[in-house]
Amino acid sequence: MKHISILFLFTVLTSAAAHGQRDTILPMMNLCDKGGWRLVFSDEFNGRSLDRSKWVTWYPYSNDGSDNCDFCRTHGNEGQVYSDANVEPGGGTLKLIARREKATWFDAGRDFTSGMIHSKEAFGQGRYEIRCKLPKGMGFWTAFWMFGEKATEIDVLEAGMQKPRQMHMGIKTWTIGNSFDKSIRSRSDLSEGFHNYTMEWDENFIRIEVDSLEVWRISRFLDKRGKTLRKCEIKAGKYLLQPAWPPEGEKLKIIVNLAIGTETTPFTKSPAEKTVIPNQMEIDWIRVYEKREK
Repeated sequence: MKHISILFLFTVLTSAAAHGQRDTILPMMNLCDKGGWRLVFSDEFNGRSLDRSKWVTWYPYSNDGSDNCDFCRTHGNEGQVYSDANVEPGGGTLKLIARREKATWFDAGRDFTSGMIHSKEAFGQGRYEIRCKLPKGMGFWTAFWMFGEKATEIDVLEAGMQKPRQMHMGIKTWTIGNSFDKSIRSRSDLSEGFHNYTMEWDENFIRIEVDSLEVWRISRFLDKRGKTLRKCEIKAGKYLLQPAWPPEGEKLKIIVNLAIGTETTPFTKSPAEKTVIPNQMEIDWIRVYEKREK
């Protein structure tokens, strides 16, 4: 979800579903909010154990939020069972570890185990950041994303790590089936060292950055041709609304996971013979900021 200079070549794969696209009349205005940021949530992963007041290690989509559903630890057709034992803090980072070992969850048998974290708290408009290092190889599907209480999904980072220079970003509103997404190609290998991935979401823009470089910008308002507005200053007139924009009052929970691909997953397929397993996605920190009141 980002455009760049120097480190990134951007191009490729932009798609928008414009179902039920509406319009609105706006006065001449500045769309950019220049307010500062206030830290409201962070985990630096400096402890010896995962902070269970902040995270669960499954998708809490059962009736009571527990892991008591087959989807909760398999996430459907992915190739792993998400295990608590594969979420390992230590040395100032958190490791989500993929292992080649058979596991069963409910009636679902898998050939791999892996790790994930899902925040207990939900957050509104703000700045979401992660610093992490990704594994390399066919079969690793890494992701830093958010899912909303009103079924909004914002994918800040998705990558099939057989192509460690390519990442995918997108926003979706599952209740009405609208989406807007993009893939970019980086000049650097994202599995080499730690990188910072950031999503800023305010009233008018969603921006995504990699290592402080903006690589994608989505506007709530579109021009007559349906193209996103990139400038702050706009003239008075009629504008279209981005159909995939998060609904009013949406709150997002943070998800970080190292999935294992199968022959039916996007971005990557089953691990190849030469894929190095065990392997890990290593997280240095996660932080969330909200706008300071003016």
